[in-house]
Amino acid sequence: MRNKLVFALFMMALITTSAFTLEVKGHAPTVIEGYGAEFVNEALSNAFKEVLINLNNDLKDINSKPAELIKSWGDAGVFASHGANQRAYGGYKLFAVTVGPMVGLRLPGSPFTIMKEMDGMIDKLKEEQDMRLGLNPQILNINAGVNTSKFLMKNLYLGLHFGVMKLDNLMDGFSFNTFSIGATANYQLVPPISLAKVFLWRGVNVGSGLIYQGTKISASLKLDPINESISSPVGDGNLKIDPALTLDFNIKTVVIPIEATTAVRLLWFLNIPLGVGLDLGFGKSDLQIGMDAKITPELNGDYKVKEGDLSVNAGGNMSPTVFNLKLMTGVGFNFGPVILDIPVTFYLNNGYSIGVSLGFVW
Repeated sequence: MRNKLVFALFMMALITTSAFTLEVKGHAPTVIEGYGAEFVNEALSNAFKEVLINLNNDLKDINSKPAELIKSWGDAGVFASHGANQRAYGGYKLFAVTVGPMVGLRLPGSPFTIMKEMDGMIDKLKEEQDMRLGLNPQILNINAGVNTSKFLMKNLYLGLHFGVMKLDNLMDGFSFNTFSIGATANYQLVPPISLAKVFLWRGVNVGSGLIYQGTKISASLKLDPINESISSPVGDGNLKIDPALTLDFNIKTVVIPIEATTAVRLLWFLNIPLGVGLDLGFGKSDLQIGMDAKITPELNGDYKVKEGDLSVNAGGNMSPTVFNLKLMTGVGFNFGPVILDIPVTFYLNNGYSIGVSLGFVW
């Protein structure tokens, strides 16, 4: 159900009244052997022309070059690149290992009002022609960090990030694959302060890194079946077509985070972080829109038929937003060395990320 909602939002964002209107083209099936082939081919051609007229009329509100949408999915990839982060636990003694998902969102407005606007979303999209709407879930991330004070540099923390998920045919016509890898470095600028072990201020940490993430999304949206009657001097028949729009997203981003973070631990178990930062985002978000169709001429007679086809040529590519200012917070829970953390990031350009991290901090 969640995947269907994501796909529905994606398709809604394509529905616009842009000057870049999607155009369906194709070739009619043709009879290459059989009685009265020339008459049947003329009837097939006329029926196919009618199909093209109706399809283009049905799809006329789909933008063939949704630039804001394409850019927004790249932005969401930037926002999702910090999965299983350890920014709330600076100052650990030896090492930290965390795992968990992270979801990046690029929304046209506040996340607290978007659901209320869903009922009128399509009308709004038609009015605004394009939309800043993107989503990127990085489902599995692993972060490993080490305190290098004893062998490299005092108060320096180095980390490695890795994430991968391969979900082919997650549901009918939908595949989702991600890969990410990166390295981080954090320096504890101000040491932590503890009061009777009830209150711990984790000091101030500054850090940066380099994180690459790639996301590939393939989806197929089935359109209504088409049945167009065929009439020729040698017999009648039917042209049956099952069309589907195909969507292929290929998002590749490189993120350089610049962050300053702190956190407080209360009553041994409650951890609350706070931070400010900037994500420098580079790369490309590419969308290709096509069409698949099963075309079946139902003819009265013994005919050898060459298959027809339908096609669209739409899409484009955009770079993500370069400068992404952010505020970082969340809530976490300590159970000895075991942590459960919920990091939340608010980007000042209506971007958001939220994740869940589980791990060990020693």
